[in-house]
Amino acid sequence: MNKLLSLCMIVKDEEKTLRRCLDSVKGLVDEIIVVDTGSTDKTVEIASEFTNHVYPFQWINDFAAAKNEAIRKSTAKWILVLDADEYVQSDEHQRLREHLQNLNYAEPQGIILPIFNFLGHVKDRKFIESTAVRLFTNHPDVYFYRPIHEQITYRHGEIKLTNHYFKIFHTGYTDETRGRKDKSTRNLSIFESLSTKTDYDFFTLGNEYMILKDYKKALYYYERAYKKAKKDEAWYLHCVNSTINAYFHLDRYKEASELIEESIRTWPYYSDYYCYRGLVFSHFGLYEQAIHSFNKALELGENPVSKNQRFWLISPTYGSSLPYSKLSNIYMLLRDMPKAVYCLTKLMQLIPNDRLVLYQLLMILISTDSASSIIEFLNKKYPEMTAANALLLFQMGLLTGNKEIADHYYRACMNLNLEISSINNIHYALISNDRTLFDLHLSNLNHANEQEETDLAKTLLLAASIWKDTSYLNRIPYNEETNLTKVTMKYILSESLNDGAEIDLLMIIKLLIDLFKMGHFEVYDWLIKQLPSHQDSIANLLGDYFYTQNQIDLAFDYYSMLLQRNALQATGYENIARLYLQQGEITEGLNFLKTALKINPTNIVSYTLFLQYSSDTQEKAQFKELMYNQFPQYRGLPFIKSL
Repeated sequence: MNKLLSLCMIVKDEEKTLRRCLDSVKGLVDEIIVVDTGSTDKTVEIASEFTNHVYPFQWINDFAAAKNEAIRKSTAKWILVLDADEYVQSDEHQRLREHLQNLNYAEPQGIILPIFNFLGHVKDRKFIESTAVRLFTNHPDVYFYRPIHEQITYRHGEIKLTNHYFKIFHTGYTDETRGRKDKSTRNLSIFESLSTKTDYDFFTLGNEYMILKDYKKALYYYERAYKKAKKDEAWYLHCVNSTINAYFHLDRYKEASELIEESIRTWPYYSDYYCYRGLVFSHFGLYEQAIHSFNKALELGENPVSKNQRFWLISPTYGSSLPYSKLSNIYMLLRDMPKAVYCLTKLMQLIPNDRLVLYQLLMILISTDSASSIIEFLNKKYPEMTAANALLLFQMGLLTGNKEIADHYYRACMNLNLEISSINNIHYALISNDRTLFDLHLSNLNHANEQEETDLAKTLLLAASIWKDTSYLNRIPYNEETNLTKVTMKYILSESLNDGAEIDLLMIIKLLIDLFKMGHFEVYDWLIKQLPSHQDSIANLLGDYFYTQNQIDLAFDYYSMLLQRNALQATGYENIARLYLQQGEITEGLNFLKTALKINPTNIVSYTLFLQYSSDTQEKAQFKELMYNQFPQYRGLPFIKSL
């Protein structure tokens, strides 16, 4: 065997992800073996661009059988196994090859690699880490067994296992991939065919039901696996975390809290469960305790007990980005903006390309600082005005609706001779109130992807409002999300909207917020006046929005008007109560909280806030009993008892 490393994989209908996977191993592997189990798309065609070793295989509901067929074709010393929805880090190719060259390939052995499983959307950068044996020697007695969640085994006993840091990235759990495939239905049918099931099978069954959002069944199987499994099993910690998450989804915080505390006692020097503890306290509005827990997770992440071991059990995000993200939300709610800015700035350092973090930070700064000082701040954070940075900051100017920021970084893009997309140019013209420029770029727009079409629809709705021209509405592609607003806007502009007509209130609120951010205040006021029968609902939603943006005076203008009309909703009462309590006006704050609970008795945070501030023992007992009647599952929680 002269070749060092083969990539062996099985595929079926993977045209969306296969090219990315195979591109990622260029320069790493010496040969690629692809076994196709019945693709009907361009999978085989794409695979054939990278290798001549593409083989058909009759699918028999057995992943191990298909993978064993692939590894039998390998002619290299080592085998790497990937799925088509995975890819590897390109900057570590040479190190991995050097590592393999220094090992004895004649000895049956496997190498455990870290796998970063993205959740939600890849762009969200949310993931959990797992591990698996993905590298092993090409030996006739090393093979896969079990028809699903197949594992490597050695025919003559235990296989030697070592760890290596070479990363695999997995997108199979993302919304994009799950939407294209019905993997769970296939996997569950294979599980049903198994005559006996192991603890690991119960864990993986829990995972399948978790993906299907059948949390009761997921928890049933997680608990079966967790109660019998040994703590040294490679999947045990993942089972613990998944069990906690299932408890969260089922609103069983008592059981979740008990498991979290047990885990902290077992693994006191890792960030994960302190972060989970913070999530529990946040759910109940116990923000001081949540802050303490999140800070403990960060302390362990930034100053680990031992420099020779990692500070997390499942994912480093539990001791870094996740606590900072939750803390920033808490500090914004508590109106401690300097600390919120600090946490968001730390998040920017950890995940510099996260647009949501940058947007949140800019929206806080816009409410407190001048555009020139914000630009100065951004220039310090992005000292090199590269093409990527200039475009990012220009787009942030567009998202925040701030003309000065957008102008500054538009000029930076022009200085770098960057080509700006038609969608961004259209948005920029809208912020600049330049109709001629808007019409020019709109006429040049030939094609938009799905996300761009959604953005364009809202932009055209805004243009129709600003320039009072229904012709812009004709350019909006049909979309269920925007069609009702499009029809509503036509009636508004023609002044023929019926008083009781159905409208998409949330889309109207989005338009109003954008108009306000862009400084189109006259149009903002005009649009509200066109919807007289909805003004109380609009005022409640706008009041709540401005409160979250720390624009308290604006929020209270709306709240005061609604109070006079006896039309304020529960969230508004709670926000007013919180402000009074933070200012030390306890009696007034508690009275507003009582009204909030009368309107909405299902908000747990209003109860705990009341119990934290009330000094009347009898009244506290009364409200605690009301809370337990509403949430009987929370009886027995020690931190609730102590309030």
